[in-house]
Amino acid sequence: MSIYLDHSATTPVSETVREAIQAVLTTHYGNPSSLHRMGLQAEKAMRTARNVIASSLNVNEKNVIFTSGGTEANNLAILGSIRKERGRLITTAFEHPSVLNVMMMLEKEGYDVVYLEVDALGQIDMASLSEALTPKTQLVSIMHTNNEIGSLQPIETIGSMIEKYNQSNGTKVKFHVDAVQAYGKTPIDIPAFGIDLLTISSHKINGLKGTGALICREGIDVKPRTFGGGQERGIRPGTENVVGIVAFGAAAKEACEKMNEHTAHVALLKKCLLEKLADEPGIRVNGEAPQTPYILSLSFEGVKGEVLLHSLEMSGIYVSTGSACNSKKNQFSHVLSAIKLPEKQIEGTIRVSFSALNTIEEIDLAASEMLKIYKMLLKMMKRR
Repeated sequence: MSIYLDHSATTPVSETVREAIQAVLTTHYGNPSSLHRMGLQAEKAMRTARNVIASSLNVNEKNVIFTSGGTEANNLAILGSIRKERGRLITTAFEHPSVLNVMMMLEKEGYDVVYLEVDALGQIDMASLSEALTPKTQLVSIMHTNNEIGSLQPIETIGSMIEKYNQSNGTKVKFHVDAVQAYGKTPIDIPAFGIDLLTISSHKINGLKGTGALICREGIDVKPRTFGGGQERGIRPGTENVVGIVAFGAAAKEACEKMNEHTAHVALLKKCLLEKLADEPGIRVNGEAPQTPYILSLSFEGVKGEVLLHSLEMSGIYVSTGSACNSKKNQFSHVLSAIKLPEKQIEGTIRVSFSALNTIEEIDLAASEMLKIYKMLLKMMKRR
């Protein structure tokens, strides 16, 4: 029996999405840029998906730009919206690498990049953000839900602060939000939250890998980073991944329609796991509310997270040591370092990420195995 608890890395394709994929493969496989009937069918299927995603975020369909995933969408949001003059860019110290690495590159090119610190709970200080805003600020990029510890930023409050700053100073500071771990799991209203650019990804909500989207607020222009045949309003040209886009639309529809039901179920799973592990003094939870119920970061004192991960894998339980994008790099998590976790605690950290597909029975078994394996590893370490 396999118990998959690494849904923040990627999710299995749902049955609804499988059906949508099959329809595209058998009947809508034309090039959406072609003028014949097969092309028009593909274009219509793609437009349906675009409409679903746009409606779920309260924007017009023309403002949905499909990409190859969250990484490309984050890159496009930042590089496509900043101006040539080297102004100020604001982000946080524990963003996803697809944001941080772009910011570090731009810093080398002469941009003034401010990396806001976060506290032990993974929260930014709003006063620090307010102080960092200047007339030369071009962009603020802050993720909605952290992919390693699940902390939530006050996106609506941040958006309101930036809008008020712009109104008072006659500036045009843009607000970009990486919502890859949030979309389909919590309500997001782009205009109401004051968001200018939003990044989402299909394979985090039971769609296919290789498809994401950058969503723009009305009136926000993004410069292309690639050039070609003019698809996606010329912002992201190239023949569209129709299968991936249709799958994304099906996944988005299912996730948004069942959001409340799924969130309540996942919250119960997380509560159950925490209760099962509560009596073990060597296990610590990293970060506290406000957090998403979908992600749980746990530190196991006295053992290495990677050893625990592989030991759990031998029992058919799949977790992560952190971000999948950094899992093969021999370095400490920048997220756990940003919340000032001691090195020993970082070494013993795993990430458990849930889905509505998980069951209470699975969580009970996973908790029992975690405790059993942890105690076994501690005994082994004492013998050395």
